Amino acid sequence: MEDKNLPFSEFERKEQRSKRMIVIMVISVLLGVNGLLLWQFFEKKTHLEEVSSQLTTTLSEKDSLESELNKLKDILEKANRENLDLQGRLVDRENEIKAKMDEIQRLISSGDAAQLEKAKREMERLKQLNQNFLAQLDTLKTENATLSALNSSLNSSLVSERTRIQSLNQENARLSNKVAAGSILKAVDLKAAGVKYKTSGKETETARAGAADGIRTCFTLLENYVADSGTKDAYIRVLSPDNAVMSMNSETFMYKNQPTLYTAMESFEYNNETTSVCVHWNKGSAYVKGKYTIEVYIDGHMVGSTAIELK
Repeated sequence: MEDKNLPFSEFERKEQRSKRMIVIMVISVLLGVNGLLLWQFFEKKTHLEEVSSQLTTTLSEKDSLESELNKLKDILEKANRENLDLQGRLVDRENEIKAKMDEIQRLISSGDAAQLEKAKREMERLKQLNQNFLAQLDTLKTENATLSALNSSLNSSLVSERTRIQSLNQENARLSNKVAAGSILKAVDLKAAGVKYKTSGKETETARAGAADGIRTCFTLLENYVADSGTKDAYIRVLSPDNAVMSMNSETFMYKNQPTLYTAMESFEYNNETTSVCVHWNKGSAYVKGKYTIEVYIDGHMVGSTAIELK
């Protein structure tokens, strides 16, 4: 306890020292508190700057990933537009790429740093998938161009071949017509006459209608190596003076695709050499007077005609 009896000046000095100590202590405490607050401020500021920097980086990475993904989408869409005819052949690979894009989009949309890191890895896989897809498209495009060129060449060759075949068909048709025309047998020395049969069986020619027992028609076929050889039928049509076909049994043969009535028929062998043929027809009743026309048909063609007058 201080002595109140000390001189005033000494007492005052002690009291001032005591006050100074208190002030120093308060200042020290305040300085400590301020230092602590200042340290906490800078600590929080540094943390906020780190968080802000991390957030900026994350947003930048997110934007970058979004941009890369959109570029890949644009590339894929452009490739699909330019290769619509090839798209169907790579549909499985395209679906795989689209599924990977959707997955990356979900990772980006989450905004989480870990998810963005995963999105980066998936983006690298997507780029490789996309490169492979475009490479396959280029290969298919090249193959398609080659096939188109080949198809064009084949079409051109086909047109040329069709033209050549058409020309050959026309030539063949012309030659066939020529051969068909050349294969028609030609009859010469065509002669017809009324005949009378004696009791001995010998026949003599007669021009008398009342004496004639029948009509004999003879002709010679020229050699023809284009015509078919073998057994042939000669059809004779005898037209009476009133222009009616004389026939005993109304038998017909085909002429110009129509059944045609004939008078008599004789089969003979033809070996592409000159051949003589005679056909006899006996009416069985008296002939009327007048002009009789005789026509000869072989292989569906009329090879000659003549006429006789029975008086």
